Amino acid sequence: PQHNQDGGEAGGNIRVGFLFRTDRGLTFVDRPGGDATTAVQWFQDASGVHLSYSPGRIDPQNPAFLESRKPLAGEFIFRGQTIFVVANHFNSKGGDTALFGEFQPPLLTSEFQRIRQAQVLHNFVSELLTMDPQANIVITGDLNDFQFSAPLTTLLGNELTNLVTVLPAEEQYTYVYEGNAQALDHVMASANMFRYLNNVDIV
Repeated sequence: PQHNQDGGEAGGNIRVGFLFRTDRGLTFVDRPGGDATTAVQWFQDASGVHLSYSPGRIDPQNPAFLESRKPLAGEFIFRGQTIFVVANHFNSKGGDTALFGEFQPPLLTSEFQRIRQAQVLHNFVSELLTMDPQANIVITGDLNDFQFSAPLTTLLGNELTNLVTVLPAEEQYTYVYEGNAQALDHVMASANMFRYLNNVDIV
């Protein structure tokens, strides 16, 4: 990342990354060449579809990510299967009015940028699934919006399942803010990835 280019408090330099376990056979594909401004691409060879860089940023110079965190894609291998994971931290809800405040419905001034970010990410996922409909994809992170919101439905399209929605309604939240149980942190899976998942829990 470049200094003060990813939003947040000046000098804070919020950024996304990967923490992963290796004691159960998971390996990370370290493919050098990624940097702060170069967009990662898909390429295909005899062994399948891969990321041009791993890790690599998704369209980091797109105006949708101005003064905001850029999605980071990584390629993993688990039990012989390639899994693509994208870590995210979408534009914050700063500037929006309170859910149960003076203005009803609440003013969602920050939503427009998240919709644009979601569309960039959706296009990236769709490109992969066009090349390999059986690709294993996990989209995760602080998406700063609710599972039924316009940004998240834009991101999901018909290609992804939001794992929070498979839980009972009373468990579909990741924290409580101003008395409201909400989910802003999400994990989404492609159809092939989803069928490998036998349970989901928010800890």
